[in-house]
Formats: sequence, structure tokens, C-alpha cells
Amino acid sequence: MHSEKIKTQTGTGTGVLGEHRLLHISQVKEPRSGTEFQMADYSHEDLEGILTYDYPSREIFSNKDASFKSEYDRPAVDAHYNSEKVYDYYLNEHGRNSLDDEGMAIVSYVHYGTNYNNAFWNGRQMTYGDGDGEFMIPLSAGLDVAAHEMTHGVISNSANLVYRFQPGALNEAFADIFGALIDDENWELGEDIMAPAAKADGRESLRSLSDPSKYPVGAKYVEYGNGEGKYPSHMDEFYDLPRSLDNGGVHINSSIINHAAYLTAQDIGREKLGKIYYRALTVYLTPTSEFSDARQAIIQSAVDLYGEGSGEAEAAAGGFDSVGIME
Repeated sequence: MHSEKIKTQTGTGTGVLGEHRLLHISQVKEPRSGTEFQMADYSHEDLEGILTYDYPSREIFSNKDASFKSEYDRPAVDAHYNSEKVYDYYLNEHGRNSLDDEGMAIVSYVHYGTNYNNAFWNGRQMTYGDGDGEFMIPLSAGLDVAAHEMTHGVISNSANLVYRFQPGALNEAFADIFGALIDDENWELGEDIMAPAAKADGRESLRSLSDPSKYPVGAKYVEYGNGEGKYPSHMDEFYDLPRSLDNGGVHINSSIINHAAYLTAQDIGREKLGKIYYRALTVYLTPTSEFSDARQAIIQSAVDLYGEGSGEAEAAAGGFDSVGIME
């Protein structure tokens, strides 16, 4: 796969927001151009590698020295750094070896599209836009964004929740929840990728797990909810959307599950929440699971891990009770 000539070493870089990053990179001898340093990390046992590419050129990010500091390099620096952080979380917390648990390469592409305010997982790799500078800055700057996209990879290699209606909302919720667990500074998603203009406008993050209703949904969704036009945090506020709009509300109704997880974590902490939700995702949930199935799976996972009648099992149930997802 990669030859013994490639030696992984430590390099440095500057991230989108100016942070100094230590990176695992590889030194490669190219026949024509001499020694190059590439954003290719082969330092992890039984992992095919962590590789970061430039979308326009389709080439791996490389440099003449081990320091990636140019403006153009910055989104790649963060994608590379954050990919390793997420890999480490799944390995250390859950014993999972990469997104498929079989050591698949973790591949990111940056500089996708023009003024592209999004990032996505396509079944094989993560791809990050640079933002438009008004609403968002380059999306790889957010550890929670990287964790969200990579968790879609974990989901597609476990429960494989279909991307529509309630199963799709569960898919998005698990990606948000692990995004907030891995980037553990707060319960907001995307706070590091909002551009100054968006922040000035009061949009400090993309979504909030602690207080979903602080943000409005898009205008075309409002009529399908309770009329208030906010992200929901309870089944009373569920948006009954057609499949043609947001695949039936996958990015909207997900916030009900997000809020249930947040409430549970207030009782038992982040680490136990992660253990319970990871078990539910990888052991119990199936492609067509709905919110009520998630309730059962998460309570059962808490019982498996911490015992019947444990505080953890009660907290798992309590989170769902509080958002109106009953038996």
C-alpha cells in the first residue's frame, strides 16, 4: 500500500483560525522534484493512513519543507489535524479502528467548490468547502464539523440509518452528538466556522444541542411546524416535512434527539453519554429505526453498560421523556 521509503514524522502548520498545529506528515523522495513533505500520516498501527488532498488539483497536500503555513494550506492543516483527533477519539473511547472499524484510510479533500458553505461525507471521504466568508469560513476549521462528517462514516458502517424522515434525523443527530462530544468545549455545533458577518447577525453556531430554539429554520420549512419557525426541542414542535424538503426534515427534527442527549449528559456526563450512544448505534439501531426505536436502543445500551435501574439508565430514559419521546 505505501512503501517502506515513506517515513512519517512530525511537521507543523497553521490552522484557519491561526492555531499552531503539530501534524503527522510523510517525507517522500520524488524522482523529479527531490524531497517532499506530504499530508500523509502512516503512524497509526493497522490504519491505512490519514490523507489530506487539495480538491481542485486532486493531489495530496505537499510542501518543500515540513511547515505548512501558507494561506492556501490552512484548511488542509485543520482537516488533517482534526481527522487524527476524531480517529483517536473513536479508537481510545470505543476501541473502533477508523470509520469502518477495519482501518480504512481517512481521506479529506479541502477547497471544494466556490464559496461553498458546506462539508459532506460521500461514503468514502470527507469534503470541505471554504465557506463564502459572509456566513462561513473554511469548514475544516471546526473539530465538531470534522467529527460530524466522520461520524456519518461510522454510521454508514454500523446502523446505516437511511437518510430520510426519522431514520435520517437520527443519522444527523448521532453525527451532531458525536460532533459535540469530540469537540467538547460546549454543546454548540459549528461555532468555529461562522464568519464575522454571521456572528454579527446573531448566528454564533449552526445548531445548538442545549437550546435548539435559539435559531430559526429556513423560511420554506416554517409552515410544516408549529408556526414558531424555530429548531424543535420537543415532539410537540416536530416538523412534518415532505421528503422533497430536507429529506423529510433530517437536519431539523434531529435537534429533538440532540436535546434528549444533551439533557442526559447533564446527569451523567459526556463520557458515559458517548459510551451509551455508541453502543446503541453499533449494536441495536437498524437502517429504518425511528425515534421510539432509538429510545429503546439507548435505554437498553445504558442497562447493558451500567445495569438495570442504574442512574445512567434512568438518565437515558429521562432525556427522552423530557422531549416527549415515550415508549
